[in-house]
Amino acid sequence: MGGLSPGVRIFVMTECLFGVGIGLFSLVLNLHLLDLGYDEGFIGRLTSIGSLAMGLLSLPAGLAVRVVGRKGMLASGMLCVALGMAGFGAVTAPWAMYVSQLLWSVGMTAIVVSEIQLVFQYCRDKQEERRAYAVLFAAFTLFTGAGTLLGGLLPRWLQGGVTPYEPVFYAAAGSLALGGVLRALLLPSVTSASEREQTAAAAVSPEQAAAEGAAVHAAAALEQAKSGAAAERRQAKSGAGSRISMLASLSAMIFLSGLALGFLNNYLNIILKYRLDWPDSSISIVLSIAGVFLFAGSLLAPMLLERVGTHQAFGLLFIGNAAVVLLLAWALPPMLFTVLLLLRGGLFIMWNNQLDSELMSAVPEEDRNLYAGLRTIARSGGTAIAAYAAGWILAGSNYTLPFVWSGVTILIGFVFYMVRIRPILDKPKSAAET
Repeated sequence: MGGLSPGVRIFVMTECLFGVGIGLFSLVLNLHLLDLGYDEGFIGRLTSIGSLAMGLLSLPAGLAVRVVGRKGMLASGMLCVALGMAGFGAVTAPWAMYVSQLLWSVGMTAIVVSEIQLVFQYCRDKQEERRAYAVLFAAFTLFTGAGTLLGGLLPRWLQGGVTPYEPVFYAAAGSLALGGVLRALLLPSVTSASEREQTAAAAVSPEQAAAEGAAVHAAAALEQAKSGAAAERRQAKSGAGSRISMLASLSAMIFLSGLALGFLNNYLNIILKYRLDWPDSSISIVLSIAGVFLFAGSLLAPMLLERVGTHQAFGLLFIGNAAVVLLLAWALPPMLFTVLLLLRGGLFIMWNNQLDSELMSAVPEEDRNLYAGLRTIARSGGTAIAAYAAGWILAGSNYTLPFVWSGVTILIGFVFYMVRIRPILDKPKSAAET
């Protein structure tokens, strides 16, 4: 923490409220809906509509962030998510559930297209970007675990409501709303590195500018001859076609990760409830322990990358994730199943975090808002398709097939990574060496 920029430190300190709110909400939403009489098919449709809404809204949100600013977009997004969370506790009709889901999706879209880009904007260099991402996500996962644990306890402490889970939604909404207000008030105003360089370049005296202008004019013809070929190479390399191809490939990789995520992550509490026949308190404890594995995974990911290198780290994470997820499809004893499920959480967060961090770092600053929107569309599309399919599968009481499809998707992603993503990640290194 001590070596991080002030804006990053404030981010990490307020991440506790974000994590606790998300942990509370994630645990009780599906259980609340089941208590109201909705089935897994409805939960799948609700999740899919939320993901599709995020996908549709991401590009407009990416454009809006240029007007509102990343800080304003982030704070307003957290407040909108809080409204959606409170809505889930206050309503019972199906149409009202969809409205609450849309509010949640609008807010999450605003957060996704602004948060990581804003964190990176506070960083001094790419090394701090990687470290800041790891620390921020570690804080998020730690406090998400704390929120999940509280989500299992609060229904016993807070009485009242149509279901025992209703007061938990209001607690989650309060945590998100407070976090949004604090970030709006405490985060420093944003000035990008490029803007600072432009400001410094503008602060030149007229005499110095005239002298430099004369020198530049005298050397213009020679410089033009030397740089002509280099300029053509740069133009060819950074042309519109190359940029579109790169962004499309990165987005396709995120789409595959969204598929792998959507088959399982929204349904872990349902799988534990019905596959292992566990009570809510046991589910809360296991998912809280899973938060510790997520926390450890988010810290270990950059260490693994530094120790073995980017591509070897990705290879280990792709294969490790696929192997563990496919093992979970087998009929395993409850204890072994739980251990592997916890291990899967840590491995998956290492894989997903490295994808998000490395792919965003590979995108030039001027394209990051666009890529953030495309990334949200891709991940939301993948998650929506997988969540809808998994809800349909779970409605038929099949609690193993989602693991199979998630594992197969990860293996397909590994092939795509080797063919399309690895060359993109290598390009900055090649350019630096030439």
